[in-house]
Amino acid sequence: MSEVKTIEAGPERKPIQMTGVCSIEAAAAPKDGEAAALPTVKLDAYNGGKIAVGWWGDIVVDLKGMKASDVTPILYGHSTGNIESIIGQTSKVEIGDTLKADGTVMNTGRTAKQMLDLARNGYRFQVSMGADPIRYREVAEDETVEVNGQSIQGPFSLILESVLNEISILPLGADKSTSAAIAAEHKPINQKETPMSDPKVDTAEAIRANAVAEQNRILEVRKSAESHPEIAAKAVADGWTKAQTEAAVAQAVIAEQKKEIEALKVQAERPAAPSIKVGKEGKLDAEAIECATAIRAGLKAPEKVYSEETIDAAKGARIHSMTDLVRASLAAEGKSLDATRHDTREFIRAAFSTRSIANVLSNVANKFILEGYGAVEQAWRSVASVRSVVDFKANTGVRLVMSNLLQALSPNGEIKHGALSDETRTIQADTKALMLAITRKDIINDDLGVLSDVPRKLGFAAARTFNTDFWAALVAANAANFPSNNSNGNYINAALGLAGLRSAVQAFMSLKDSDGNPIGVDASMVLTGPAQSVLARELFISTNLIGGTSKDTAANPFAGRYTPVSTSYLTGNAWYLVANPMGLPLMEVAFLNGRQEPVVESADADFNTLGVQMRCVYDYGVAFAEKKAAVYSAGG
Repeated sequence: MSEVKTIEAGPERKPIQMTGVCSIEAAAAPKDGEAAALPTVKLDAYNGGKIAVGWWGDIVVDLKGMKASDVTPILYGHSTGNIESIIGQTSKVEIGDTLKADGTVMNTGRTAKQMLDLARNGYRFQVSMGADPIRYREVAEDETVEVNGQSIQGPFSLILESVLNEISILPLGADKSTSAAIAAEHKPINQKETPMSDPKVDTAEAIRANAVAEQNRILEVRKSAESHPEIAAKAVADGWTKAQTEAAVAQAVIAEQKKEIEALKVQAERPAAPSIKVGKEGKLDAEAIECATAIRAGLKAPEKVYSEETIDAAKGARIHSMTDLVRASLAAEGKSLDATRHDTREFIRAAFSTRSIANVLSNVANKFILEGYGAVEQAWRSVASVRSVVDFKANTGVRLVMSNLLQALSPNGEIKHGALSDETRTIQADTKALMLAITRKDIINDDLGVLSDVPRKLGFAAARTFNTDFWAALVAANAANFPSNNSNGNYINAALGLAGLRSAVQAFMSLKDSDGNPIGVDASMVLTGPAQSVLARELFISTNLIGGTSKDTAANPFAGRYTPVSTSYLTGNAWYLVANPMGLPLMEVAFLNGRQEPVVESADADFNTLGVQMRCVYDYGVAFAEKKAAVYSAGG
């Protein structure tokens, strides 16, 4: 039996995405007077057998070793980049010799509505499970394994232990024994625009107009609720108008003010020292202090970060202000607070006379930095591979597309030598940092909200910095790797459309290594800037398109084929036809020690600054990877 291998969390843990055919069936309309139920979905996600999966090749997932929750996200196309791709969630996941699930379609956005329209018209979707492999072994060609109630002949990779992350609905797939059935209301969609299935209005102009209107609506509601991101997210997902969003924000502000008034009443009534969880040795628990501070600062779902025991202790801590936090941290080390927040210098000096306050500030800040980081687009993940580095030295490697194929053995059994490509690429991590301060004014105001606001801003700045560097590296590599004389065979000058995409597909399929062998990797996405993003989406979702100046429609052979990926960091009409980075990456990203997020540290400010400083440190590097991973068009 082959060696069992464990895959640590990080870039080496290649995800499993197993796809197959699915059918979607429409349900009868509700009876008069009855409320329409949410559409439901039944998923036969995996039949327990062998299937080819991208980077892995042939695999079998041992379902006895799979961990799964009954409440699992249902996505469209494995996309996690925006809320539009969240279709709903499961209510039950059944794992035996096969993987099945029941769930509900909750999203009412454009993608979900179009999916249900196609379901009513009889289109057969597929279902795909997305899982993280933990342990596996290789099954040899002459070995047979009893797994999932079947006898399966090697060779393949046997995934012994895995975690189910999500189940997706796709337009295309491979495992014909898997299926999904969605029950949708069999009646017209209640929306202002005519449904997309109506051929009289299914034109590029109508699609573009609807997309522009939707983008304007999203910009308006996000601006109206910029101080309340949770309201902004719900407004975008549920199709709220600007007026509806502003009304919701006003109600939230009133509710927050009422809570603040109640908190002030409690603060006036409580004893001088807050009640803090005490350990077995009579010492105050720093984790309870941290938890109470984070909850008061606005941490969502604390149960995902802290244990139930710690949360219970935090409720008794009654930390409502900066003063409470400092007093509790001092009490944890047997000290008392003599200064007030109005005597700022002595207050800070007293606070930082204990090490626990700095730890609490840093730990709380890092709970909130991802909220700001996640607010910036993550399109880079679609076209890049990720690696971990242990230092800041330049890491050099050869390009993946080599000049040789495997050779037959010579008569004496000697293995012939191949030659690695002399084309190399390097990537080097570097440090980017920014510092903000909790000022004297913030301390006097005694508001713990600053502990969430400052790290959110730092996380937002870190993500924007990373995106700026990443996309600048791609643009800078264009001239050398996609020359306009097409000497590499990966350049065209065509506008994005049916004709242009057809040319790009032909060029991509014609790419060869230096010996003239096909590279054998499929293109999977169209990468654009804002100017071409709507058109790329049309090419993906529309089965018919208007051709040129003619009013006649033309069949779209690329419908559902090349996933649109857009970024606001690319300008003009240029676009790329790109391979899946798991097979051949266009870009590469390196993170120090595999940490993909920035980190926040805090300390007492310098002598000339009355306050507490927080610094955001982000260690990463970006580099162009493979010129054979894309065909580039200047846009015509």
